[in-house]
Amino acid sequence: MNRGDVTDVNTTEGWRRGDRKILGLLTFSHAVQHFYGAGLALTYPFVISQFHVSYSSLGFVLAISGVVGGLLQGAAGLARKYSARSLLSAQNLSLAVATVLGAISPSFAFYGIMRFIGSLALWPQHPVGSAYLSEMFPKKKGTVLSWHTTGGTIGTLLIPIATTSIIANYGWRTALVALSIPMAIGGFIVIGKLPLEPSHVKGSAAHVQAMRTPDGPSVGTLIRRNKSAMMVIAASTMAAAGRGLGVLSAFVPIYLKNGAHLSTVTVGLVYTVLVAGGVVGPLIAGWLSDRIGRKGVLISAYLGGAVAMVLFVQKYSSVWVLSAVSLVMGVLAYSESPLIQSLFSDSIGPSQARAAFGIFFAIAYGVGALWLALVGVIIDRYGFQTAFYVMAGSFVLSAFMIAPKFVIAHRPPATID
Repeated sequence: MNRGDVTDVNTTEGWRRGDRKILGLLTFSHAVQHFYGAGLALTYPFVISQFHVSYSSLGFVLAISGVVGGLLQGAAGLARKYSARSLLSAQNLSLAVATVLGAISPSFAFYGIMRFIGSLALWPQHPVGSAYLSEMFPKKKGTVLSWHTTGGTIGTLLIPIATTSIIANYGWRTALVALSIPMAIGGFIVIGKLPLEPSHVKGSAAHVQAMRTPDGPSVGTLIRRNKSAMMVIAASTMAAAGRGLGVLSAFVPIYLKNGAHLSTVTVGLVYTVLVAGGVVGPLIAGWLSDRIGRKGVLISAYLGGAVAMVLFVQKYSSVWVLSAVSLVMGVLAYSESPLIQSLFSDSIGPSQARAAFGIFFAIAYGVGALWLALVGVIIDRYGFQTAFYVMAGSFVLSAFMIAPKFVIAHRPPATID
C-alpha cells in the first residue's frame, strides 16, 4: 500500500508508525464536531429567555433534530463509496455554516431550523469514525473508540468557560460566530491530513473485499438474527435518557442556570468539571474494558452513573460539593458511549462495520433522541429533580438489559501492549 495514502491495518499488538497520527486526527475531528453541540447548549437558557419559549418547545426542537440526524446515521452503509476524510471534512465545514446562520436568528423558529440543519450535517462522525477506527485498529477497539469518544468530550470541555465568557460580555450570538471558526479550520485539516482507509484504496485487498460485500439489507438481517447485538442496541437506546453526550449536555446547563440559580460564569465552571470527568472516564473505562472485559465495566458505569444523577439534583450549600458530584457523574455517564460501542462491535464482528455502526447509531442515537423531548416535558410538569431521577432509572434498566449471558462479553487476550 502507498503509505502516503493509507496506514496498514494493525498486524501486531503494538502501535505502528503513523497510528497515533490517525487516532489524533479522528479525535480532533470529533472534538471540532462537539464544539457545535456544546456551544449551542450554553445558548439555550438565553434563547429561551429572549424568544420566550418553554422547555418543552426546546426539547421538541432538540428531539426532532436528534431523531432525524440520528436516523441519517443509518445511511452510513449507503455512503460506502465516499471516504471517511471526505465525509468528516464536509461535516465540519457544514457545521461552521449552520452555526453562523444560527447566530443571526431573528426568531426561535429560525434558530430551530438552523439547529435542525446542523443535525443533518452531524451524522457521519459516529458511524463513519467508529467504523474507520475499527478497520484500522481491530485489536484495540476499546482503546481507540474510547479516545474517539474522548475527542468529542475534549471538544465539549474546551467550550464552556470561553463561551460563557463571550456570552457574558458580548452575547450569545457573538459566541456562536466565534465557535464557527475552529469548525471551519477542522474541516480543512481533516480533508488535507486524514489518510484513506484500506477499503478506499483502489487495488488493495480490503478494497476488493469491500466491493464484493453486499449493501445494507444483509447487515440489517445479520443484526436482527443476533440477539446480543439487538439487546446492546436496545440498552443503548434506553440509556440515551442519561447519556453524557446527549441529554446531560443539553439540560445540565439549563438546570444549573434556571434550577440551581447559579451565575453564568459559575454554570460554565461546573459544566466544565462535568465534561472534565467525561474526558477522564472513557479513557480509563476503555483501557479497563480491553483488559478485564466490557460487561463488568459497563454495568458498573451504569449503576454508578445512576447514583450520581440522583445526587446531582440535591441541594448543596457549596458549589464545590456540587462540582465534585458533577465530576463523578461526568466520569461515569460519559463512559457509557465507548463501552456500549465496543460491546456492539464485539457482537457483530468485523464485517461491514460502517453499515452495522450506521444501524446502531440510527437506532440508539436517532430513536434515543426522543428522550430529549420527554425530558423537556418532564421538567415543565414535574421539575428538574424528577427528570434526573428518570434519567438515572434508564441507566439502571440498561445495566439489567446487558447482564444476560447471551450478550457477548469481550474476553481480553493474555497480554496487550
